[in-house]
Amino acid sequence: MRLVKILGVVAAGTLFASTITTAPATAGPTLQITIDPASVRESIDYLKQTYRVSEREALRRLQLQDDAARLDATLKKEAAGEYGGMWIDQQAGGKLVVAMTRPVAAQRHVAALPDRANVTVRTVKNSLASLQTTYDRIRQQVGAGAESVYLPAVSQTENKVVVWERSWLRQPGASAQAQEQRAFDADPNVVTARVLQKPTPYSADPVDWGFCHPLYCTNYGPMRGGLRLDMRRDNGTTGGCTSGFNLRTTGGAFPGVPWVLTAGHCMATKTNNVPTEHNRQAILNQHGIEKNFYPYDYAAVRYVDAATATTWLEGQTNRNTVLKYCRNGGLDSNGDTPCGPQATSQNQEITSVTPLSGILAGAVVCATGSGSSAVNYPDSYDSGAGEGYLVGTRCGRVLSTDVGINTDICARAGDSGSPLFSQVTKAGLGILEGSQQARSGACQLGELNNYAPLSTILEDLSARQASGGSVFSVITTPQG
Repeated sequence: MRLVKILGVVAAGTLFASTITTAPATAGPTLQITIDPASVRESIDYLKQTYRVSEREALRRLQLQDDAARLDATLKKEAAGEYGGMWIDQQAGGKLVVAMTRPVAAQRHVAALPDRANVTVRTVKNSLASLQTTYDRIRQQVGAGAESVYLPAVSQTENKVVVWERSWLRQPGASAQAQEQRAFDADPNVVTARVLQKPTPYSADPVDWGFCHPLYCTNYGPMRGGLRLDMRRDNGTTGGCTSGFNLRTTGGAFPGVPWVLTAGHCMATKTNNVPTEHNRQAILNQHGIEKNFYPYDYAAVRYVDAATATTWLEGQTNRNTVLKYCRNGGLDSNGDTPCGPQATSQNQEITSVTPLSGILAGAVVCATGSGSSAVNYPDSYDSGAGEGYLVGTRCGRVLSTDVGINTDICARAGDSGSPLFSQVTKAGLGILEGSQQARSGACQLGELNNYAPLSTILEDLSARQASGGSVFSVITTPQG
């Protein structure tokens, strides 16, 4: 064992000793549940436009992504000692890569997949179970938590535990030796350390468009992810963020209470307590239970009163939805804005939450944001997104996971808090924190935006003393 300091950027070593591809099988149980193409239309269009593939090939990739989730659960249960994780390589043709310390242990399970020809098994040194043990030990050593400088995370694509340093949380005036010489015993073949770049947060008279629009959903409830939340600043101006997911608490101090989840940094500098609006109507309190320490960046906010909660949620069905809104035209209509012939508004059902550990690199995911410019939407507050950036749903890839979820989905100021979700699994994944690029206006090539994981947020919310013992959950049923 060697002493590894959590400082700077440590390059990852070579991961794989060998690569094998499983041979076709003539029999065996199938893991496949057929996907309805209409239910993943935006994800199909993203793959078609970005990778220049046919609709059939795009659907094949999404079907494999769906099968991968069940294969992951099977390998964790039946080959835990050898299974090292998996990811999807879209650029290499939509291949599923399965990492194993002993590839033969995956042979039977991979052979049962209908699309086994597009699955590759790679040899790695560490199983996920052993990485999890290392993760748990380091987490305890560094006191990992919302305000900790150091956060470990399992990197499946690197087959290592990466300890991320959030240097912006260092306390001024504290001992440099105490803060900068924090060290732990670890094998460098298993653990590496890096500095985490802090994302820049993307924190804008009622209008009736006749359907639910991200900016104008009055009288077309229920509340759902993707709607604009307008917040009054202390200087009298208004800034915008986006609703993420509907929550409900059970037990404790808040039994059965509904909440709306968005980004914590949206409320961080506001002390006037003016209610948060949607489309010029007061909907939510300005503050709730909140934190602003990415990836612990969240605010669970209650409705202003019981009548408003009834109007926007309790009197409605389809409480487990996020908004899908697509539109053609505009400078940023590119590969990640796949839309039909005209603007449409639909609900995307959310039936589960995928934890950070289950989010695959390369998976196709989508998000709905409400960031906008008054030039494009003169009836709405300007959130600072820049001219040419249009509200709505965009799809893209998970580039990687660290302590958060990194994607190539375009986002701008005002999209903070917006929901990240999978059409394939109908799962909620995270809410938007921001970007490391400080871009504005129409989408460009090479977008990189960061999402705080739902699993991290829900675990922290439920553990907080301020919640009085209540358990926070995303609403995942229509009447939830």
